[in-house]
Amino acid sequence: MAKTMVATRHHARQFNLTSIKKASSAISGLHDSRFRGRGMDYLESRVYQAGDDIRNMDWRVTARTGDAHTKLFQEERERPTYLVIDTNAGMHFGTRNQFKSVLASKVASLIGWTSILQGDRIGVMTYGINGVHIIKATAGKRGMMAMMSHLIKASDRHKQTNTQQHHYLDEALKQLRTIIRPGSLVVVVSDFYALGSDAKRHLLQLRKHNDVLGVKVTDPFENQVPKPALYGVQTTNRARVLDTQQNRTVKKMQSKQRQHLNSLKENIIKAGVPLIPIQTDQAWVNALKNGLSNPPQAYSTWVSQYAEALS
Repeated sequence: MAKTMVATRHHARQFNLTSIKKASSAISGLHDSRFRGRGMDYLESRVYQAGDDIRNMDWRVTARTGDAHTKLFQEERERPTYLVIDTNAGMHFGTRNQFKSVLASKVASLIGWTSILQGDRIGVMTYGINGVHIIKATAGKRGMMAMMSHLIKASDRHKQTNTQQHHYLDEALKQLRTIIRPGSLVVVVSDFYALGSDAKRHLLQLRKHNDVLGVKVTDPFENQVPKPALYGVQTTNRARVLDTQQNRTVKKMQSKQRQHLNSLKENIIKAGVPLIPIQTDQAWVNALKNGLSNPPQAYSTWVSQYAEALS
């Protein structure tokens, strides 16, 4: 796993996270808005001078001294990038090429290498059957090594545990909001099946001062109605046989798939978060690159194919 994540650094120069465009939900129409640049750190306050922006008035110093003061800022050198990675049991599933969890680690690593190449700090948060864990953003290769080590430990914990308790995205986002600095980039890599009831609210709050991007890792088996057959599957509680020769089973699967599509629309897209779908059997580097260049198109194309497969 470590070698796979390190190898993704060779693709990093093909990407530019600072030029990503994001779009609002399809209902309100599409309008481009570049990701925020690096933040501005407070430097000092000085006496107000003609032409100063009144939005930067330092009212505390003004009240204390009796003279109008304005704040001066300097450009922050490193922008924090936080990767929020889903490690729930459902991510350890795959029918083509690789598990969703493996694809998620590759995507996270490539975005991480791209971030430090651009001079940004990198941090990681995992949420899943072993709880919510976070490593604060650190600069350079040191931050990248910490991120990869964290993901490897999360994978090892999954192999060693017998519990199937889920932790939801909204739990992770709630904790992230307590430590994140304004102007950060947040990238959520997940299958988005474990959202929680407050995911949309936390995403909306995060987006007020940060940029948020979603990468949905998915498997072909989840995006279509399987051919009539008997399939061995592992559920939360036990192993069982899925019989898609029965019309009732097929209809139940279709209903759940439609519910999932609706949940993505209501909680992610309507929160104004661009969502890039990538399948386990795709040439994932190209899929990510194309998705980053036009997230709305990548999502709408996937939804169209998904809907067609369910019809």
